[in-house]
This record gives sequence, C-alpha cells and structure tokens, in this order.
Amino acid sequence: MRFVVAVKQVPDTTLIKVDENGSLIRQGVPAILDPYAEHALETALAVKRPGDIITVVTMGPPQAAETLRRCLEIGADEAFLLSDQAFAGADVHATARTLAVFVKRFAPDAGLVLCGKQAADGDTGEVPAELAAQLQVPQFCYVTELSRADSGFTVVQDYGDEIRTCRVPAVAVLSVAEGDLNRRLPSIQRFLDAQKIPITTLGRVDLMLGTFSVGLRGSRTKIVSTQTVRTERTGRVTDGTDPVKAALFLKEVL
Repeated sequence: MRFVVAVKQVPDTTLIKVDENGSLIRQGVPAILDPYAEHALETALAVKRPGDIITVVTMGPPQAAETLRRCLEIGADEAFLLSDQAFAGADVHATARTLAVFVKRFAPDAGLVLCGKQAADGDTGEVPAELAAQLQVPQFCYVTELSRADSGFTVVQDYGDEIRTCRVPAVAVLSVAEGDLNRRLPSIQRFLDAQKIPITTLGRVDLMLGTFSVGLRGSRTKIVSTQTVRTERTGRVTDGTDPVKAALFLKEVL
C-alpha cells in the first residue's frame, strides 16, 4: 500500500513578512519542517507494514528539498518536490489542485493521503478538505489516532467536545492533529541511507497544468491587506468573600 504525506517547509513565524500580494516572503528566513506535517508522517510510519511505500511531497522553492530530506531521514521511502515559479502565490484552491494532480498522475495507487491539520505559517487548515474535494474522496479531520486491521483502517477524531471513531474507506484524506506518538530520531544508518535517495523535482509542465490553473493566476482568493491585531485585556479583581457584593460587582461588569 502507498501512503502519500503532504508536508510543508515553514518559515520562522517570528520573522515572516508579506509582499504587495499578501504572499509570504520566505527568502532569507530560517525554515523547518512543519510540526503538524511531521506528525502526519509519524502517523503513517506507525502503521506501515513491510512492502508499503511512504511518499512525501511538498510544493515550494528549491530549498524546500531540505524538508524532504528530513522526511527521508525520519523514514519516508521517496520524495517529490513540486517547484516552479508558476506555483508562487498559490492560495488554498491552487495549492490543493497542484497536489491533487500530483497524486492522480504520480501516485494513483495511493490508499491514504495524510496532511497536517494546518500549517504553522498560513494556518488556514483548509488544504486537506480542498484536496479531498478535488480527489473526490472522503476526508477525516482532526485525526489523533490511526490504527490498522486486516479489513482496513480506523481513525479517532477529536473535535474538542466530541471524540469520534470511524472506519476509513480504501482511499481517503486524513488531516492529522496532535496525537500520542513518540517522535523518532533517525539512526545513523538511516541518516546515511537517506542521503542516497534522490528527490524528484516536478514543475508545471511535468504535471501538465496550465499557467492559469496554478500559483497566483490560478488562485480564487486575493489578500487585500494584512495587519497584526493586538488585543489587550485588563483584569478587575473583587473580594469574593461576600457573595452579595461579588454578585453586584459581576452585574456591574457584565
């Protein structure tokens, strides 16, 4: 069985700036493997069996290959970098479209497609749902546990006020939240072996996508402006030993 894990290289959020289009400026900013994406990879590794293949894919600039190399060191089997200047500025729709076409053309045998529930930079949490829609398969969000049986997979979804356990069909998209998994460190041998695994780079032409279906041109939303909102709250303290006075105080405040 093939697992496809969509990962992302994210910049240090304390150093992020945006351009005139509202897109993140990543050049010169230290980058890491997105924590949620790493957890999605760990989730796939936890249920992997002999003969299974874990494919990691990311869309980004050439330096995003560093993130894929990290995934290979952790335990992925193959890696694809979707990199093309035409992909720049993609919104949720254009990003999901590019990833969906990759899955259809280069991983058509994928059983499960796993993503982090959101990315640390954009933070929208919408790509997994859009990807599932474009692949026309079910999506299971807020996954905290994935278990495997002879008949298929079962997931536990944490909605905050509700915990749900579901059976997963043969093909589905999972968006993984935090779960009870131990993060692994690659062995020295795995680290050395990972350096020998090639990273395949694919562009717009390789995916047979038109110029107006990807990147900024293929986006259906446009960021008009961005700003940082700071909320300052001041607390008020009252003596709660007298219930009547405390109640009158709360009535006044509320």
